[in-house]
Amino acid sequence: MVALNRLPDNRWFARKVIPEDVREDYQRLHGVKREAHLKLPADTPRHEAKVRLGEWAAEVETRIATLRAQRNGEGQPLTRLNAIALAGRWYNWFVKLHENDPGPAKRWKEMGDHLVWDVIYPEAPETYHDNPKADPHWEWQKEPEVREAVRPQVAELARVATFLASEGKALNATAYALFVDAVSDNLLLAIILLERRANGDYSRDDCGFRSMSPTIPR
Repeated sequence: MVALNRLPDNRWFARKVIPEDVREDYQRLHGVKREAHLKLPADTPRHEAKVRLGEWAAEVETRIATLRAQRNGEGQPLTRLNAIALAGRWYNWFVKLHENDPGPAKRWKEMGDHLVWDVIYPEAPETYHDNPKADPHWEWQKEPEVREAVRPQVAELARVATFLASEGKALNATAYALFVDAVSDNLLLAIILLERRANGDYSRDDCGFRSMSPTIPR
């Protein structure tokens, strides 16, 4: 565990030792060799500092794991937290890619309908068909077998390969699944936003990216 402490000037401070086997590469890529440090302003609330600490520690751990994976000729791993963060970057990238010239609203309406009714809905379990009212938010779509079944089509609709190439990332199989699942939770939100843009609505995106966002049938 990484400890969160106070410096003499009352700023929050944490340190994490970089393992010896990746120190040279870590220094080359991230500018530090023996220890990674986190410093936060003194007025940062404790609960927020703890959240930031967890995110920072996960990022450092993923960097270390990535260096080891690359050394062994494997794809980059991701923690679940890092997969969600990467999917957040995907959300911003996907929206910016289209919102200046979204084309006709019909395009996005049809894409959203296709995602919901042609990609996700066919994977609904018998228990849902027997009693749809028992699961109005389609929680069944988060089941592992459903996730696995929809990943290829979600990745294609979301242009996942293009995004990862733009980020210069090659993920291992587990990381890729975590990432695409996080994208899947937010693809419909991005499509709905772009449909709004196509209708001339450029108001603030109040829905935005969510780490857990069920697809609601429309």
